Order: sequence, then structure tokens, then C-alpha cells
Amino acid sequence: MVSVPELNQADPQKWRAAADDAVAVAKQCDTLGAYAREDVARTVNRCWTGDTGRAATETFVKHADDYETAALALRGMAKVYDTLADAISGAQGDLRSALEYARSRELKVDESGRVQLSRPVMVPQGSTEHLASVNHAQGIITDALRKATDADTEAARSLRTIEGLTTVSDPKLAREALTPGSPIAIALALAGGTDGLHPINVSPMQIAAVNRAAAETGISRKLLLAVLWQEQQWYQNFSPGLGGPLTQAGRIFNWALQQSIKPDKSLGITHIKPETARATMREYRESFTLPDGTFLGDLSDAQLTKYIEENPNEDIRLSAFHLKQLSEQPYGAETDKQRFVLYAADTPDVREKNEQHGDESGARGGDIKVRGENWDRLEPHLDDAMAWHALTEEQRATAIRQLESQTPGGHHVSVGPIYDDGAGPHTGTGTGAPEPGTPSPSPGPAPTPPGRD
Repeated sequence: MVSVPELNQADPQKWRAAADDAVAVAKQCDTLGAYAREDVARTVNRCWTGDTGRAATETFVKHADDYETAALALRGMAKVYDTLADAISGAQGDLRSALEYARSRELKVDESGRVQLSRPVMVPQGSTEHLASVNHAQGIITDALRKATDADTEAARSLRTIEGLTTVSDPKLAREALTPGSPIAIALALAGGTDGLHPINVSPMQIAAVNRAAAETGISRKLLLAVLWQEQQWYQNFSPGLGGPLTQAGRIFNWALQQSIKPDKSLGITHIKPETARATMREYRESFTLPDGTFLGDLSDAQLTKYIEENPNEDIRLSAFHLKQLSEQPYGAETDKQRFVLYAADTPDVREKNEQHGDESGARGGDIKVRGENWDRLEPHLDDAMAWHALTEEQRATAIRQLESQTPGGHHVSVGPIYDDGAGPHTGTGTGAPEPGTPSPSPGPAPTPPGRD
């Protein structure tokens, strides 16, 4: 979330200057591409006949394609910078107007954009007239910060795709990649990796459970996926899919802790505490009552622990209902990021800080700050992965083939979404021209001369 100081001190003119520089270089690429294609390649083709001449012509045409693709990428980057500059300029103007309004009425505005009276005032009981100026300033500032944050997020998403264009040399494909939401645009954004973040290392069955739980509770899939990512225990990163011996050992270890030295141990792949599980079940009793009338909240500690550890899909569902319970008390729980923080610590202080600072992580401290920063790093990769999985199998396969065509033969191709829902493809093998200098296959042994053994 963009803060008040960040938006107030932003310099949109720097982005406009960068856009101008990118356009200037794009024009140079246009000139070089036209020269390579229209002058050099045409001359070579006319004056140098035979296979060698045709190969030379193709080389210069390839250079022209590279320059044309580079020009497209640079103009795409310039468009992103100009769009960002316009959005930030508008939001900045609104913010500064609201800050001046607040100063003229002696209101306080903190870094997250929260507006308060600078000193207590005496008003008739039940009157809210004195809050009119606070509410007016608050509305403008909140809207300005939201617009700036949305613009920043969209620019970052577009730039991930443009960065991927450095591996593309086909102008037609580059134009398609610059179309927002196209399969190849999504694939190029994913091909850049996940900035060192570990994957959501669960099986497609658990991803399907996330989808069902989100539909049942109204909690966003992104929030549930983020909880799964954050709460993964060490053993999950050794045995994907909850099926390996280390995973099983981890569940047994958790159960043993629950029954002995650490009775408050968080359980399951979403790290839910037994008392939280029971409170959630009581709140939504009907949803946790089996067809035979058994209420899961009545299980003993040992039975509940075993149930959670051995039923990861139900564990996900239980966490979704817990998040729903958190959001039904909206104070300090208005956004997915705030609910993500509350999942770890739903205390009056955390809710108050959420309300005070909104989605701004910089002003927080300790584990809450780290958790908030984790959300900021994770969210764009979840957006990319969800966009990829929302494509049809045919669209994904086409995007992979397009990446393969731009990758040297034999080299690995991977889009690497941060989670796998079991639907592919996600990988391929390059089919493009080999990289310059790649040695040819070694010849076989020379045949034995006639008459020799």
C-alpha cells in the first residue's frame, strides 16, 4: 500500500523522462531495423546468391526482427511509465489538496492516511457535525492512496511481462504479449520466477479444497492461498502433496506434541490452534456437524488433533470459516491483507493498528511487519498464478509453444506458477535456433577401412 509520504514525495516527471528516453531509443531501433531489413538484407539477397547468401540474408532479417521487437518493448515500457505518471500525478494532486484542507482545519494525518482531530472538542451528546471535516478529508485521502496503489501494482505487473520480452525476437509475438491478459503476457510474467519465494507446496487436491472452501464461505481464494503459503511447516517443503514419509512423520510429531509437552501446538497445513478450531466450529455448528449428527467440536483433544492432521482438506475448510469469522467483525479486518495479519494474531492491538495504518506495512513492527511484507511480496505472484490457471488448457499449451519457439533448441522452458492445480502444461523444451557457438553433435566413429578387422 502506498503511504502518504511516498505519494506526496513522488516525482512523476522522472517516469515521464524515462518514457521519453525509451521512445527515443525505440526510434533508433526502428531505424536500425529498417536498415537491416530494407537495405542490407535486400542488397545481400540480390548480390550474394546460393545457400551462403540466403543464410546471410536470413541473418540480417533476424537482426531486423530483433530491433523491431526491442522497439515494441521499449514503447510498451514508455506507455507503462506514462500511464503510471498520469495516475500518480492525479492522485498526488488530490492528496495534497486534502492535506492542505486538513492543515487549515487543524486535523492530523498519519503516514497511512488516517485523519483525526488534533485535539478533543466539546460537542453536544450524539452530535457528529464536528467530524464532517475529518470524514471529508479521509474520503479524499483514502481514494488517492488507493488509486496510487492500484496504479503501482498494475505497472509492476506490466513491467514483469515487458522484462520477459527480452527473450522474444518475433515482433508478432511481442505485439500479442503487450496485450494485457493475453496468455503469452501471463506466461512471460511467470517465466521471470517468484523472487525466491517458496512454492505453495501442496497437492492439487488441496488447491481444489481451497476453491471449494472459498465458494462456501465467501473468503477469497487469494487469501486462503496466502495462508497456505505462510503457514507451511518445514516438512511440507520436503514432501509435496502430503504423501511422503517426512510429511507423515511431521504430522505424527505434531500429534505427539499436542498430546504431551506442547498442548497449544498449531495443527495442520494451515497452523490452526485447537482452541481456535473449536471456537470456529461452535460459531458455525451446522457446518461442522456430520450427517450422523456428530458435532466435530465435541471431539476430545486427541480426536480433534488426529482429525485435523489427517484431513488437510477439512483443515483448509476450517481455516476458511475462521477467516470468515474474523471478517464478520470488520473493525481492522476490511481487506485481505488485514485478515491475513489477523489470522496470526487477532488481538485488539493488532485490529487497532490495522484500522490505523490500513494496508501499510512500514509503520508496523515485529512479526506483524514481516507478515505484512510477506503479503506484499506474495500477492503479485498469486495474481499471476491465478491468471495462468484461469486460462484453458489449450491457451496454456499455446503459450508454452510460443515460449518454446523463442527458446534455443534443447533448453528448458518453464512458467513456474507459485502453486500447481494439476492442470498443465507448465513446462516445455525450446525449439528455436541454437545459440551462437553451440557445438554440433560429435560425429560417430570412422568406418573400418575395407579389408581390415
